[in-house]
Amino acid sequence: MGYWAKIISASALFASFSLAQTYDLPIVFIDTKGECLDQNVTEKIPATMKVLDGATNNVADSAKGTRYDIGIKVRGQSSAKFPKPGYSIEVRDEKGEGMDVSLFGLPPADDWVLHGPYVDKSMMRNALAHWLFRQAGHYSPRTKHFDLYINGVYRGVYVLIEKIKRGKYRVNVSKLKETDISGDDVTGGYIWAFDKTGTNTGGMGMDDVNKEGFRTADGLNVIMHYPKKENLQTEQQAYLKKYLEDLENLFKNGKNGSGYENYVDMTSALDYVLHEEVTNNSDSYWCSFFLHKPKDSKGGKVTLGPAWDFNLAMSNGGGMGSTSTDGWQIENPQKQGQGGMMMMGSNLKAPNWLIGMWKDSHYQSELKKRWAELRSGVWHTKTMDVYLDSMKAYLTKAADRNFKRWPNLGQGSGQGDPDPEPMKFCNNQNQGGQNQNPWGMWGGGGGGITMGGNNANTWDGEFEHLRKKMKERMQWMDRQLGFTEPSQPIVTEPVIHLPPWQNDTAVMSMYRSVQMENLSRLSPTNYFVVNNGYLEIQTDLGGTFALLDLNGAVLFKTRINKGLTTLKIPAKALNKHWIATLNGKMLSR
Repeated sequence: MGYWAKIISASALFASFSLAQTYDLPIVFIDTKGECLDQNVTEKIPATMKVLDGATNNVADSAKGTRYDIGIKVRGQSSAKFPKPGYSIEVRDEKGEGMDVSLFGLPPADDWVLHGPYVDKSMMRNALAHWLFRQAGHYSPRTKHFDLYINGVYRGVYVLIEKIKRGKYRVNVSKLKETDISGDDVTGGYIWAFDKTGTNTGGMGMDDVNKEGFRTADGLNVIMHYPKKENLQTEQQAYLKKYLEDLENLFKNGKNGSGYENYVDMTSALDYVLHEEVTNNSDSYWCSFFLHKPKDSKGGKVTLGPAWDFNLAMSNGGGMGSTSTDGWQIENPQKQGQGGMMMMGSNLKAPNWLIGMWKDSHYQSELKKRWAELRSGVWHTKTMDVYLDSMKAYLTKAADRNFKRWPNLGQGSGQGDPDPEPMKFCNNQNQGGQNQNPWGMWGGGGGGITMGGNNANTWDGEFEHLRKKMKERMQWMDRQLGFTEPSQPIVTEPVIHLPPWQNDTAVMSMYRSVQMENLSRLSPTNYFVVNNGYLEIQTDLGGTFALLDLNGAVLFKTRINKGLTTLKIPAKALNKHWIATLNGKMLSR
């Protein structure tokens, strides 16, 4: 059966039973009030959104959903040309201003991402990647799968992802006021990405970088996310630019980078790189690379993360990246500036200072130690299997619905592919593969870039391919970093804790009836520092603190209170590789 015949048949079949079906995922219904919603709409258009979030949900109950006014537009650059694109939404009040709300029990915010997994046919790459980064003890956007309808038409399974923003329950850096232009005030907080231009303006990489940020001396595009460029004061931009260029200068003119640890938070520099490598992210280091910087009085160093954008990770590169499981992404000659990647005029590359750190013997030594800690527990293959098994059971029925709607299993997929049931209220003459490829690269799919590197005939095949490739990648990195995985994980969860947001009196008046999941996995406020033979432990939990070796043996155990505790490293733990735990969970450095 040809592709068009398959999609017409699938669309008719789905239409015959969708209204009577009970779903095991939340359902979101969006109504654009007769307006077109496609990639040509560059500004958010007014719409309404209704959310059904019960244990089970029925399409016929859409009128019972919680109603919100929103603004919505297609998001992304290359992915905006997929027939199943992602969307950015802003929840708005009666005045049209952003309004913080909780969706699917997550902490309130006004801006959210609706990710449409299309070339990622496992529908799991972003969810797994963010889970792994949280497992390492860091904030990473939380995710929730759901079914999406737009203007009464089923759009398939989507993933709600928290947008990277400043806030107590997101990237917890200080608010930067317009008057913060000197002293400690000007030193933070900042959130930016090394990225293509057009991220904030809706362009395709051809925009003037000065509309969104600035360029460093090494030629890196600094795309400001907080504050946005229009709110960034001259003194604030000058401070951040100088800070980054001072870091760049440590590796110039024959210098060996000495002192980089005074500029870069080392725990994040180890964990972020290991995370981009274990996910084998084709886009790593040269785009969608988020960083942030707190005030000097609160640490003050460049901190790598949160993680973002894993469509082409985990051996799903296809035409856009690697499908293998060997080779370091950071050693890719193009990412080191040898030829670069020309994206609509943007010559993208990894930061020279990060490449310089990678080559440093001390960094490599610490990288191997941190890999052993993560792989012994929170990144152990059996820990990952438990998570993947739970998600596979959760998504099995949803995947069946999705691939009836989008029958692209077993074939290359990408830009310009036809839509079995095109978006209402739009001029759909360009549907069916006639969309112009925006990057001027190789053809594929329906005239655009073909992506995705496996093309199994079933969703189960795609899901298990993801699991298999992740394990192969972990095993390859084990060999490179001299590590042997223990038979059982030592510790399976990290300590990441803030009081659940529903206890926050500033937001509780709106959300007293919300039924919450475990929201203990928020920004880390529990950590330890090794300082001249002593452990300095900061915690807002208290409890049992222990040191375990990589075989799980207890080297030391004691009770500690909330706040700061200073302990001399016990003799049994000296000169040994250990994992620090609090109440049985891994405590981050």
